[in-house]
Amino acid sequence: MAQSQTRGLRLGLDLGTNSIGWWLYETEDRQIRRVVDGGVRIFSDGRDPQSKTSLAVDRRQARAMRRRRDRYLRRRQALLRELAVSGLLPLDPEEQKQLTLLDPYAIRARALDEPVEPHELGRALFHINQRRGFKSNRKTDGKDNEAGKIKQGTKRLEDEMERIGARTYGEFLHKRQDSAIIQHQSPPVRTRMRFLQGLNEPDQEGYEFYPDRKHLESEFDTIWTAQQDFQSHLLTDELGKHLRRIIFHQRPLKPPKVGRCLFLEEDRLPKAHPLASRRTLMETVNHLRIVTLGEPDRTLTHSQRTKILTALDFKKPTKSKSNMKLTFKQLRSKIGLQPLQSFNFETEARDAITCDQVLAVMSHPDRWGESWRHMSWEDQWRVICLLINEQDELKVRAALTTDWGLEDERARNVMNADLPEGYTRIGLTATRRILAELEAEIITYSQAVEKCGWHHSDHRLHEGLSSLPYYGEVLDRHVIPGTQDPKDDDITRFGRITNPTVHIGLNQLRRLVNKIMKAYGKPDEIVVEVARELKHSDEQKKQFQNRNRKGREDAEKRGMKLEELGQPNNGANRARLRMWEELSEDCLARRCPYSGKTISATMLFDGSCDVDHILPYSRTLDDSPANKTICIREYNRQKGNQTPWEAWGTLRIGI
Repeated sequence: MAQSQTRGLRLGLDLGTNSIGWWLYETEDRQIRRVVDGGVRIFSDGRDPQSKTSLAVDRRQARAMRRRRDRYLRRRQALLRELAVSGLLPLDPEEQKQLTLLDPYAIRARALDEPVEPHELGRALFHINQRRGFKSNRKTDGKDNEAGKIKQGTKRLEDEMERIGARTYGEFLHKRQDSAIIQHQSPPVRTRMRFLQGLNEPDQEGYEFYPDRKHLESEFDTIWTAQQDFQSHLLTDELGKHLRRIIFHQRPLKPPKVGRCLFLEEDRLPKAHPLASRRTLMETVNHLRIVTLGEPDRTLTHSQRTKILTALDFKKPTKSKSNMKLTFKQLRSKIGLQPLQSFNFETEARDAITCDQVLAVMSHPDRWGESWRHMSWEDQWRVICLLINEQDELKVRAALTTDWGLEDERARNVMNADLPEGYTRIGLTATRRILAELEAEIITYSQAVEKCGWHHSDHRLHEGLSSLPYYGEVLDRHVIPGTQDPKDDDITRFGRITNPTVHIGLNQLRRLVNKIMKAYGKPDEIVVEVARELKHSDEQKKQFQNRNRKGREDAEKRGMKLEELGQPNNGANRARLRMWEELSEDCLARRCPYSGKTISATMLFDGSCDVDHILPYSRTLDDSPANKTICIREYNRQKGNQTPWEAWGTLRIGI
């Protein structure tokens, strides 16, 4: 009697960033018999084709501008109302408009020494509200080139105020205005970005002066105190505090939403947490195996692991965080391996192990020093929480010097410590339990997780589904949590992955698979292509490894250069540095390709230079590195949407 044959359907999927290719086969005894259907689903990846940024960025920026404008208008209206009610402005709007004819700079200067009319004082306070100065935020300023220019302008303002003897910013503007009028010039009282003379770098743009929020707050307090001596019955302390709060209040940054731990009901742990950094190092060292030709790989002994950890923990501090690592050659020497022995992690693309990043950064002699090693992780975390959460630079410095007893220089260095960013995938409780298992035995991460009673990757649903649901409902521990309110839509209720390409791709995959199942029924197998490089030969793989290793080494060198320049070590900045290096092998001969002017390393990040498409992107759609260069911003604007020849070719040949 012939055996019965098993028939079924196999769905093959090839996922791309903006397309999904699919084929549906009929199988018999798991062998393909015929093609049932197939095709390609094409969709937008949710990113701008030129900048590669999310399309939501422009909408978010426009929304932020609207909110900022609305908040300004509400603040101005509230101030006008309080000034009118308190008698510092007329109640009649028409009379209020007449006060705009008064010179607010003269009033702000006179109010320091002599009595002014209540309505004049109200005019001065309203004018302070209109431009209340830049408020520094240490959590965002380090990533913002514009903030750096503002701080330089603030320093120039303070130096100039001291030189001319101005007690407040308003008095400085009044003296500056009078001086300009005497010289028959336009009174320069507004902050404007322009090319500044006498700076170290040529053609450098910046602010000649820029007020900080503290300058305006100090002026408000000085004027209010001075006028209280003349009008104490009107200018009470309570009114002053109320008006000051209206003018200078600013909302704190909204804390980011954090995903849930893979194993427990708790938030994920920041990578800057001492235990998270330690767990990462312990996982890496525990995964090391000693490879001997012709023999099975061997696990480290406890003695060998201790020597490796000690070498990593007590490596001599370096100026750059990128250099806080030990090569496998150094580690082999530490535990006395034979010449033909190596580690399993040694490849063409990897030649070292990074130290405990938090320990390496904070125990640096210029920062906390050796005493950091002897602090409990709870105390260490309190310090790091202060560094990563507090927005006010003055409060951080005061806490470090007063509460923790650091010298001022050390406190500044600690404040600028380059701590790891982002979050791990597990929470504090899970981290502590897994780390304890990793330290107790030389086991892998998956084995440590199993000892804790969990599984490192198996989070599948164990019941069948008639169709694919929204991915956030199933991958609830891989997304930013939603509201969990059944009344909301799926994205709001269950949350989403922040990467727009992945979010769109998973939604498109769900729609495609559900339509296929509706037309042909549920497939017995689904095969997803995710590793195209598997078909490469050994020689091709070796070439890729060598290329990746060379690219990694170059990226690390550029990262060290960025740290020297005080710039964030991210992909965009490394790309700028690479294009600058491509201008010439000699760093002193790197010039703008359009003007011939020298471009220094610091000019890459101070707003002087642009990344330009040599052949306009709008006409060529060429966004490759070969079509990009670094040039002086002024000449990029002159070039516009033209090729270099169209912009300047006729000038060079004298036509």
